[in-house]
Amino acid sequence: MGQIVKATAAIAALLLSTPAFAGWEPSKPVEIVVAAGAGGASDQMARMMQAAIQKNNLMKQPMVVSLKGGASGAEALMYMKSSEGDPNKVLIAYSLIYMLPLSAKIPFNWRDLTPVSVIALDQFVLWDNVSGPKTVKEFIDAAKAASAPFKMGGTGSKREDHVLTVFMEQKT
Repeated sequence: MGQIVKATAAIAALLLSTPAFAGWEPSKPVEIVVAAGAGGASDQMARMMQAAIQKNNLMKQPMVVSLKGGASGAEALMYMKSSEGDPNKVLIAYSLIYMLPLSAKIPFNWRDLTPVSVIALDQFVLWDNVSGPKTVKEFIDAAKAASAPFKMGGTGSKREDHVLTVFMEQKT
């Protein structure tokens, strides 16, 4: 955890000290918009960034975290779209910025945002209960042998874990 905070602080310091940002100073509190609910990975990342930046006095203005997870994250995307040109708002995002507009047909295009930095990457991990299969092959065999319908859980419909699950189903 300490390394993540140090890395976040280093990235923030680097971003705030580059020539493109040298003349910019936040004119009001900087809002970190999270397209998810409280306690999840995106919320935790936003709060680690907030704490590292404030602890190291990297900005004169405070940072606030806004949770906008409504409508599977569409609330955050539309909020960012309505805030076009506001340099005091940043979005903690993941694949929802391009997956959700495709599946829910909301009027948002990820190309309207300016990517700043990749801070963390999530891995897709296949989990099963302790008494279940131990390998992917065993998992696939068990899924094929299961009485219909086979149920698999994830974070949400039409998100990366859903897409990867459908991909596994189609390939097997």
